[in-house]
Amino acid sequence: MGKLDEKVAVITGCASGLGKQHALRFATEGAKLAICDIQEAKLAETKRLCEERGAEVVALGCDVGQYEELVTFVEATADRFGTIDILLNNAHKITELRPFLDSSAEDLSIELHTSLYASWHMMKLCFPYMRDKPGAGASIINTASKGGVEGTRFHAAYAAAKEGIRGLSRVVAREWGEFNIRVNTVSPGGWTDNVTSQLHERSPEVQEWARAAFKDNPFGRIGDPYEDVSPIVVFLASDESHWMTGQNVHADGGVWIGA
Repeated sequence: MGKLDEKVAVITGCASGLGKQHALRFATEGAKLAICDIQEAKLAETKRLCEERGAEVVALGCDVGQYEELVTFVEATADRFGTIDILLNNAHKITELRPFLDSSAEDLSIELHTSLYASWHMMKLCFPYMRDKPGAGASIINTASKGGVEGTRFHAAYAAAKEGIRGLSRVVAREWGEFNIRVNTVSPGGWTDNVTSQLHERSPEVQEWARAAFKDNPFGRIGDPYEDVSPIVVFLASDESHWMTGQNVHADGGVWIGA
């Protein structure tokens, strides 16, 4: 018995990184999956790996910054499964990490549209298929970040988008409880293939910061996205979190500890 048996989960940004690991973990826990990404070839590999774990999967190429493509993705999910139990808004295009004075309004626009706006749209599009479910109801998990909470250097556009997601999620948690939908955010910390592939393109200062930041926790090690982060996301998706809404969970090994 998996923790997500027979639940339909929609996850954005699954070609690589945390989204891919979440999809694999959800598949192992018995979920039916609707996954999307702009990188279609890599998304197809995620689909294959999830199907090997026994999951039924809908995979669609989608730019989450384009509303019409989100509509198509949700419609395809509804056509295949008829319902949605879990929405995990994971996708986010991160622009160049640099000081605020060197960041542009275009950087901000890109990050807002691929994260905050995408989460806004996806929640509204999925709502008709998630509302008024019996028992534990439905779960929405939006992806926030310690970078927004603490104001991490070089992350002006990123932090603005992530804090917007936290504020939006708290409002929707209050408004949608009457529909038996819980809304939480997760601030993850794990070294993914995306970090590895992109770090060499960053400035030496950013590279040095990243290597130290990812293991700056009480355990003194870098978190593994599949083994350490995704199980916490599975909890938020599962019925076990039915009495929890409007909260932000730091799934980062204690990198962030605060009241």
